Amino acid sequence: PAIWAGSEAQIQKYAVPTVREGWRTFFAITEPSGGADPAGAIQCRAERRGDKWVLNGRKVFISNAHNGKWGVVFARTNKEKGRAGISCFILEPGTPGFTAKPIRTIRTQAIPNDVVFEDCELPGDALVGQEGQGLDLAFDLLVKNRFPYSACNLGVAIAAHRMAIAHAKQRSTFGAPLSTRQAIQWMLADAEVEIRACRWLIWEGAWKADRGEDARVEASIAKLYSSEVLGRVIDAAVQIHGGYGVSKEFPLERWYREARVRRIGEGPSEVHRMVIARSLFR
Repeated sequence: PAIWAGSEAQIQKYAVPTVREGWRTFFAITEPSGGADPAGAIQCRAERRGDKWVLNGRKVFISNAHNGKWGVVFARTNKEKGRAGISCFILEPGTPGFTAKPIRTIRTQAIPNDVVFEDCELPGDALVGQEGQGLDLAFDLLVKNRFPYSACNLGVAIAAHRMAIAHAKQRSTFGAPLSTRQAIQWMLADAEVEIRACRWLIWEGAWKADRGEDARVEASIAKLYSSEVLGRVIDAAVQIHGGYGVSKEFPLERWYREARVRRIGEGPSEVHRMVIARSLFR
């Protein structure tokens, strides 16, 4: 969404082929000083030098920065203006002064990067939208992206749940299928309830966002609940599978690791609880 606020030339050069050809892109906002509060955490600077912009600073945990076709970078263009002093820029990997080093984590895919800008020159027309508009563009994207992010959480939870049900039917202990054991039945019943509730929370929020309504709280609810449901459902599925649940021959162990990351990505659970709580006491 950030690029759609750009010029027609930017849209045609970057947005259109990204949609048509499925280009990988990156979104560079998180810094070592923090990511959940970008208004206060962003220290990366963009200075005007003649007809160019020069970036200096560092970003961390930036997915696709090492292999994306292009990305957007949020940098401070006016240190006196706080939130209104942050702007958005388009950057292509390979630009002199830009380096991206993969950060190894418990994930096996979607590798994040440590990104450094050292006198990284961008053309004057790399600015997206207006100077000082960066955080508005960032927050618009972050809110809207939480619904597909939550839907991914839900999809993996459903897959793990179905695997657990199938395994419980096939696996026998002490002469009877696992599916006849009340302990297993209740684990799967709880997972079913949470999955159904999660689906409706995501749909409600996405419906409001599609109508152009303010869906910030719904986005936080969907992201918080879906990521925590994912963790609980996969944990139950791993337990039901026993040793197979942690075997590299099955996807559950990878999903289990991924589920832990999903409670941090797109804003940690604690930040979303704070957003929800604030909405109750306005």
